[in-house]
Amino acid sequence: MNAIPFLPRLIACLLTALLCLPTATAQQAQELRRSKTIFLFPEFRDAKIRQSFGRVAKAKANIYLKDGSLFFIKDGKKLKAYTDGIFGVTFGDSIEFMKVDSVMARVVARKGYNALLRLTCVDMKRYIDETYGGAHLDYIDIPELNYFVEMGAEDRDEDMGLPLQNKYFFSVEGLIVPATQTDFKKILLPAQRDAFKKLMQDKFWSWADEKSLIQLLDYLPQ
Repeated sequence: MNAIPFLPRLIACLLTALLCLPTATAQQAQELRRSKTIFLFPEFRDAKIRQSFGRVAKAKANIYLKDGSLFFIKDGKKLKAYTDGIFGVTFGDSIEFMKVDSVMARVVARKGYNALLRLTCVDMKRYIDETYGGAHLDYIDIPELNYFVEMGAEDRDEDMGLPLQNKYFFSVEGLIVPATQTDFKKILLPAQRDAFKKLMQDKFWSWADEKSLIQLLDYLPQ
């Protein structure tokens, strides 16, 4: 006798699950991103490193995916850049990175003086789980000695690649703010509070989705 009332509830639950699929898919896609190399680019590229007092240094450079740090080539060696006095780096004319703490996050969108930044790193927990405690590391990294060497990564073509994860930040007139609801509320325009609250109720919106985060640039002071 309870079968008929049960069916509407079942249908409602199924519809709710289907509505959540776009957000869940976006989050899963982020978790499954992988790289075949420990650096962002297969080869070190010509780069302009932006420094204090308007100075610009040119070098062959790359982004180290273990933690997002900046590496450059000097005398044939790959060295980690100490970022005191460095604001960012540009590869070519359009691939721009800004410093977040001591590492580099890519500028994925801008509006006025504000920007959304994406820090891409190796998901070390997942990587260690997949390689049985890190027994198959492709590199030796000793930051204290500024020492780095790759170890036969070319022999691992059948490997799935390094699992990556993204972390997002906002640059608000030069202030770096983590892309979390708690932190974003601190910089939110007062006039946008009601609109922001409504946006947070949208099932299709996610803090893990880059397109969703780009929308928040409209909620910041210009």
